[in-house]
Amino acid sequence: MRILLHAGVHPTDEDKLFASLDLNGQMLSKQNIALPRFKLYRRPLRQAMLQVDKSHSSHEMRVNMINSILQNSAPNPNAIILSMPLFFGSPRDCVSNNQFFPQATTHLERFCSLFNQDEIEIFISIRNPATFIPAAMSIIQTTQMNDILRGSNYMALRWSELFDRIRGRMPSLKITAWCDEDTPFIWAQILRRFASAPQSQAVANAYALFAQILSQEGFERFKSYMQSHPDMNPMQRRKVMYAFAEKFARTEAIEQDLSGTPWDQQTIDRLTEQYDYDVDRIASMPGVTFIEP
Repeated sequence: MRILLHAGVHPTDEDKLFASLDLNGQMLSKQNIALPRFKLYRRPLRQAMLQVDKSHSSHEMRVNMINSILQNSAPNPNAIILSMPLFFGSPRDCVSNNQFFPQATTHLERFCSLFNQDEIEIFISIRNPATFIPAAMSIIQTTQMNDILRGSNYMALRWSELFDRIRGRMPSLKITAWCDEDTPFIWAQILRRFASAPQSQAVANAYALFAQILSQEGFERFKSYMQSHPDMNPMQRRKVMYAFAEKFARTEAIEQDLSGTPWDQQTIDRLTEQYDYDVDRIASMPGVTFIEP
């Protein structure tokens, strides 16, 4: 069985993924993919992962976990989608020793040990450190950046280092990744990837995140434009989306409040430039499928 683990990271698209996949039940059913409810696995799975190293009956634990997860699903699915935005760690624990999510590989190894009979794929959304760190500060309600950094140098943080660690410990693990900044423009691609659906597959809620960054007037105009141009190819649709975003994007939806940081514009630009190089490195990694606009 394939286990498709959406491991976040938090704060990126969070539970919006589940909501959109849930509206595409027919697409998932066509591929015999189960989308269980959170309550069936989030807490039990974390408890099982803590016990798996101490247990001599991981097979029995897996069977019990699968049966619990699938109790409201069709029997014998080809794949199960599990969404756990805090899988790698909480916002308070997201940085240490100049690393993003230092416990990520430990959690993944326990997960893989629990489902050692299955084909595991992991899905990760990353985010510019210049906005990721302030967002994490906001979530834990602190004005002290060191509550997140814990003495780490924010200029030393690289998402590629996290991917290197994962691939170093689990080289056969399939990884799909994307940038949170691109998510409104590639949402349909992400949903199709989870559903193993072709590019031509129609997707419900394809513009759900795009709608959140536009004014109401802008999104209504966008929908009208798309309805009047049904034969556009993916590249043309993307150009239209960027054009509407440039004209109708809501400032508060696309700009992160950085007033709680000590950074000047030069520092933000340096972080962003480093992030762009880091994304290019991740996209070229063997075993990583990177979804881009």
